[in-house]
Amino acid sequence: MRFFTPWGLLALLAVPIIILMYLLKQKYRETKVPSLYLWKKAIPESKAQEPWQKLRKNLLMFLQIAAALLLAFALGGPYIMGKSQVVDYVLALDCSMSMQATDVSESRFLAAKKDMMRMVEEAAPQTSFSMVLLQEEPALVLSGANEKKEVLRCIQEIEVTDGGVDWDKAKTILEAEKDVLGGEIVVFSDDYGSFGDLQLQEQIYNKAGNNSALSLLSYTEQEDGLSVLTRLENWGIGGEEKTVSLYVDDTVFDTKSFVLERGESVDVTFRGVPKETHSIMARLFPEDALQADNLRYEGVSSANSEKVLLVTESNLFLEKAMSLIDQVELYKATPEKAKELSGYGLYIFDGFLPEMLPKDGFIMLFNPPTNDYVTLGAEKSINGTARILDNTGLSDISSISFEVAQGKPIQSSWGKPLVRAENDTLAVFGEYEGRKMAVFGFDLHDSDLPLTAGFPILLYRLVEWYFPQGEAGLTQQQAGQVISFALRPETEKAWVVTPQDEKITVAPPFPATPFSQTKKMGFYSLVEEDGNGNQTTKTFGVNPKTQGESDLTLRGEQTVTEGTTAKTIGVGKPLRNILLLLLCIVLMIEWWVNCRER
Repeated sequence: MRFFTPWGLLALLAVPIIILMYLLKQKYRETKVPSLYLWKKAIPESKAQEPWQKLRKNLLMFLQIAAALLLAFALGGPYIMGKSQVVDYVLALDCSMSMQATDVSESRFLAAKKDMMRMVEEAAPQTSFSMVLLQEEPALVLSGANEKKEVLRCIQEIEVTDGGVDWDKAKTILEAEKDVLGGEIVVFSDDYGSFGDLQLQEQIYNKAGNNSALSLLSYTEQEDGLSVLTRLENWGIGGEEKTVSLYVDDTVFDTKSFVLERGESVDVTFRGVPKETHSIMARLFPEDALQADNLRYEGVSSANSEKVLLVTESNLFLEKAMSLIDQVELYKATPEKAKELSGYGLYIFDGFLPEMLPKDGFIMLFNPPTNDYVTLGAEKSINGTARILDNTGLSDISSISFEVAQGKPIQSSWGKPLVRAENDTLAVFGEYEGRKMAVFGFDLHDSDLPLTAGFPILLYRLVEWYFPQGEAGLTQQQAGQVISFALRPETEKAWVVTPQDEKITVAPPFPATPFSQTKKMGFYSLVEEDGNGNQTTKTFGVNPKTQGESDLTLRGEQTVTEGTTAKTIGVGKPLRNILLLLLCIVLMIEWWVNCRER
């Protein structure tokens, strides 16, 4: 037998105390008597009360000693070792926007958390738990924990998001964790069958709540101001009147009402919004079972032009193509005059490289000499057609191809390949020591690229990459996504202000740290500060994910899962309750005996 709390055995000190009390003589008071007739009888009685006499048999004493022993052992928490079958659990909680729906108790999410906590509390001792959050970036937040307090605290701290779930990534994490932990996967979600053929148990929270959503918000600039477009979709009961209100810089601009049947949608347009607007928000009334998708946010970016300096002897191809880009304010200089350059957002060096690059601005190099930024191979004849790669991340350029007579293969640890001919990389782009740079290892005159329709498109996409603005820029994002900021060349500090007024630094160091704290929708601000303390602020909206989330109807069918594998563990079977029961019986007998003797 073993003990959970051995300190409880200190109660055994009560046993000698009880025995001592029975050994000690009771003290009598001195009393005057009228006669000594009974003195001979008093002497034997006095001897019977002498201390440290021989211990006589006494039923009450034995009962009290037994009670003290039972109490001491009960306080010590005795147990005997045995074997038990325990199932470990990999718990997965859906944190997507649809779990905010209030068609289930307070919300689907809160109902799922309560059931999950109840499951943990009722689990057998030494059960191990892992916890996976189902969201845009699924995360394993707990692995193999068997302290119930730790698991319950983790569940309490989980918050619902305004985004969706990457089910493929989540499935990979669940499979890997089950291989490590074993046991059973239990998913708390609002739809069946999200993980395909993965064996698991599903706890579903869905009563098909009534819901309508705003699934789009965008704007275009026109002569009379901004034209704002939002889309209203009805996923609930048909025939209800819905009102869409447009807020411009936190002030109501206009309101429109519509009656839609279930499954219908309508595009709502607001015209004449002032061009100096900084932010727009659309809101849907009345509120329904899911309030998160009744709001939509977008920041309004200003179309500022960027100063670009082209340093070349004479490259009419580059000059003409760059001058056609509305976003570019083009300046030109010859290599002889390109000294102590500053004040430009982008420097383009054609066949030339200064001894020291400008301290500000981004860089684009065509046919550069040997330098410290990339490793250039020996110039060689290029066989085969040069092509823009597919995975560059720049849109509408993967179909561009051209012929190159000769060039220098490029190797770079920081650059992403942009142009390749056979096995040679002829152009790269990326961030070098915190500033954006693109390098082309051939002379444009040695290729027919400037003669193709794709040449101005390629330069336009590169300028967009250098200076993202407007629709392609930082105006709105989806909740849960990671945002990579393109900071201005002169920026020395940058931070993001969240809707909760929390300030989160993204730079330095450079390049800027990707921003991942976008689980909640609302207006965010990117603040950039240069060396002189001047600040520029860009407002952007983070919006809820409506696709696959706003339709609150139950999807999928419940599947039959196979039996789970339990693990056999050694467990201590407590004896405290048995000892306490015996203690009560002994105390009752002691009380009965004491009453009879009196």
